[in-house]
Amino acid sequence: MLDPAKAAVCSREQHDELLNHVRLGRLFELIEWVDDGRPTLCPDFDRPRANQSAVHEAMRIGNHSMVRFLWERCWQRPWEIERLVADAIYAGGGAACEIAKYLIRQEIPLGGVCASAVFETHDDELILMALERGLSVRSPDGFACALSCTGHSKHLLRLYRELHGKYPDLVTEGLLALRAAVEKQKVRAVALLTWAGVDPLKKIPREPYEELEASDDPDDQPDLTSALDEVRIHDKTLELIKALKVEMSEDVWLRFLEHCSWLEIERFAEVYHWVRKPDDVLTKHPDRAAEIATSILKHLEGWSFSLNSGSHQRMKLEICEYLTWLGTPMLVTDSAYEVRQIRRGFSKASDPEKVVRLLWLIHAKGDDAQQARLKEIVRTHTMQFLIRQQDPQLLCDLGLGPKSLAKNNFIKRNRPWKLESYKPPASCEKPPKKQKEPPPAPRPIYNPTPDPGPSRPGYWNRYSHFHRNS
Repeated sequence: MLDPAKAAVCSREQHDELLNHVRLGRLFELIEWVDDGRPTLCPDFDRPRANQSAVHEAMRIGNHSMVRFLWERCWQRPWEIERLVADAIYAGGGAACEIAKYLIRQEIPLGGVCASAVFETHDDELILMALERGLSVRSPDGFACALSCTGHSKHLLRLYRELHGKYPDLVTEGLLALRAAVEKQKVRAVALLTWAGVDPLKKIPREPYEELEASDDPDDQPDLTSALDEVRIHDKTLELIKALKVEMSEDVWLRFLEHCSWLEIERFAEVYHWVRKPDDVLTKHPDRAAEIATSILKHLEGWSFSLNSGSHQRMKLEICEYLTWLGTPMLVTDSAYEVRQIRRGFSKASDPEKVVRLLWLIHAKGDDAQQARLKEIVRTHTMQFLIRQQDPQLLCDLGLGPKSLAKNNFIKRNRPWKLESYKPPASCEKPPKKQKEPPPAPRPIYNPTPDPGPSRPGYWNRYSHFHRNS
């Protein structure tokens, strides 16, 4: 680049002629123009645009020789150089990469080019040159965006395996790409990213591009998530876990079971049998089992209209009853709000018989601490009225019933359920395997013979006068 302060400025007519030579590819005419000493610096426009720059026009049409000649022998204003490399990459075409590499070798700044556009060129030399010049790969249109736009091409994944140790921001972008692939249920992309070395268990902020101020308050800490945390319960869950190369350990299984307990309760029986001997695993981890049971009871009322149905409530009550029969500690919470939430779910349940049956089983199987918590749940008049309609003896066992009711032997003898003859519900039994849908019937072979269609009587009668007159 020559110093524009020493250059003569073109007139508007000379500039239009110069641009015309560039657009038509007249390189020899440009050489004669410069050798004759004619001015090449464009006029000082009030609102300059890229199509008013000779070097930008040569770059747009992909004429490498002309770009090189204009850069070495002609004058350019600063605004022509600011986005020269970026526009060269965005222009595309066969010569775009070669022009961009030439401009970078001339120490021209990158000009705000996004990493996605650079990586999408799949030119290793250009990518390495841009990274060495300080290309920012961590941005909304960074390396993760390039992976998504190219369908997670193996070329970029190979570069990731080679360069992520040298450029730490690539690691974050790889984690973002893996997390996005998991959210969109792209099993192939998840498998490729895991093959490239992306860690599915490493946690990053949920909003990685937002600048967070440092704070000692635990409530102000960023929300960290991993790719495994983004796996939801659906038909491709097991395929995604396999693609992530994550072993179905007890901790992972309990995490998915907790997720099912309040969001996908209809899949609880399916997830329950993802491990061998699930009853023993829950018995081994009573604290996690208690969290699952408490989560189900807190959401018994349902957090949306679609989940507040009688079938979902009965399913939740049966699951809690099964967990109680296994010996899971129930009603484990120190929050007064959660106690009121559980009590409200019990009182508004559509099947009060199952509610009272669960409360009876908690009293029969629980220790003193559980019975104390149960007494706190049923201390209101609404709950006592609910229990009195189904099992009055339970109130006497809790010490909340009247003395006349406690002396009634008929109620004791005719109790609706007894521990000796109790059978747990079958809500956690392994569901049958889904049958594969039969292949669709073959489509009928197309018959090229046209259908004559219905007759149209009288259609030719409108032209009958021609025949009569002829």
